[in-house]
Amino acid sequence: MKKSRTSPHKKRGRGIVFKSLFGISLMLILFAVFISIIGYNGFTSALLDLYSDGAFHTAATADTLIDNDKMDEYAASGGTTPFYMDTWTKLQSLCNSQGVTFIYVIRPDLDDYDHITFLFSTVNDGADYEPYDFGYYRQTTNDEYKEKYRRLYEKESDHELLIRDQGYIETDPHITAMIPLYDSDGKTTAILCVQRQMETLVWVRNSYVGKVLLGLLLLLAIIILIHSFYLSKVCLKPIRTITEEASRFSKDGTLGEQRLSETIKNKDEIGVLATSIDQMEENIIQYVNDLTTITAEKERIVTELTLASKIQADKLPSIFPAFPERTEFDLYASMKPAREIGGDFYDYFLIDEDHLCLVIADVSGKGIPAALFMMSSKITISNFAKMGKSPAEIIMAANEEITETNHEEMFLTVWLGILEISTGKLTAVNAGHEYPAITEADGSFVLYRDKHGFVIGGMSGMRYKEYELNLQPGSKLFVYTDGLPEATNASEEQFGTQRMIEALNEEPDIPPQKILENVNEAVNRFVKDAEQFDDLTMLCLEYNGI
Repeated sequence: MKKSRTSPHKKRGRGIVFKSLFGISLMLILFAVFISIIGYNGFTSALLDLYSDGAFHTAATADTLIDNDKMDEYAASGGTTPFYMDTWTKLQSLCNSQGVTFIYVIRPDLDDYDHITFLFSTVNDGADYEPYDFGYYRQTTNDEYKEKYRRLYEKESDHELLIRDQGYIETDPHITAMIPLYDSDGKTTAILCVQRQMETLVWVRNSYVGKVLLGLLLLLAIIILIHSFYLSKVCLKPIRTITEEASRFSKDGTLGEQRLSETIKNKDEIGVLATSIDQMEENIIQYVNDLTTITAEKERIVTELTLASKIQADKLPSIFPAFPERTEFDLYASMKPAREIGGDFYDYFLIDEDHLCLVIADVSGKGIPAALFMMSSKITISNFAKMGKSPAEIIMAANEEITETNHEEMFLTVWLGILEISTGKLTAVNAGHEYPAITEADGSFVLYRDKHGFVIGGMSGMRYKEYELNLQPGSKLFVYTDGLPEATNASEEQFGTQRMIEALNEEPDIPPQKILENVNEAVNRFVKDAEQFDDLTMLCLEYNGI
């Protein structure tokens, strides 16, 4: 007798969509209101960092042009000797080539730093300013300048930065980078200053803020409409239907009133999953009915699990190389279930041309319920990832979706990372999963002890923290489930993460497929004839760069 699919969560699901739309719309409006302030401050800070880095780089270069051991000779030269003029010419050339406004060398009055004397002064040929004459003696601009001169001369600091963009400024808003000049005995002989004007910074900063505000105003309505349609019709509703059906079937073991493929019309992986679950339900029920009258209970269970195992294996990507047209990376993955059907899974897919998503997870429990829960969780995580969310947002959204219909109180641990292919930046999140292993600068693998969040499906309202890794060309990442370190030999001794790292470092430079083969062989040598304790799933990524 077929049972109806009518769900008590239908109204609740609509409420979630409405609240989600309202929340995102409110966030976008608030973002539009405050973006000018945020953009102004953030972009100003970034440009100031760029300006100051350039100024200090120029100062370091200027330092190499001056003979610091002969500062007294410069001071006594009157600014006319060939030795002095040769150095001044080099500083003037550097000032022009680097696009800075001033490069000058001063000696402060060491009694109270209240006055300074100019030994060198150069001005960019394109600037509307005049250099100070050699030996020009003047009062220090203000107390801030005095303090910076003192810190440099008394070796409390090896560089100082001064920003002047408010009040009356003789040479318009600018920054000044200051470094001490040391002789061969380490004594401070003078202070070298590099000044850059800020007119370009102001123009770029204001242009950036204006463009961001205009773009937000134009896209706000479009984003809300697209999010409303996609979230409600394409993702949340079909995913919830699949999750509820998987939970219902795992509990009742009966066909529903209507096939999932008739309810869900998606042409993407959600539609494929719906069709697969329909077929799996029919196959399992038919198989159970046939085996009940033909074979013994043990044979029925074995055959059922074999079928489920095949269906499960078909849903994991297994064609390698995974992306033969992409040379920026190489990856390989494998899953070896402890029984006919496992609770582990891995996944990888391109979110767009520049972002690769990697997932590895371990579902609690065994058998068909774990397999169904695994398949539903896999597609849930995959679809949230393809919506362009960050790793933490993907896991938080998946946790809420899975927890809502998780009547069997199952859960899974997940490690998820998104690789920005063009830069090698890997943003990842760990939901109660094993620590990943990464290669260091020397190419050897080490365990990366990232911060663990709560498992998925255990409790709603959980928050997850993501982190970043910067992969360099040649870097490798290795992720796995607990079946690897917990592999046990006949003496009840576990394989452990230390042996795993040693196996990875046997040949750390080989391709990912060979890495996994080496680890698998090391486990086999360790456990020998002992029965496999748990599913063993591994994934290895090698980043080649662009």
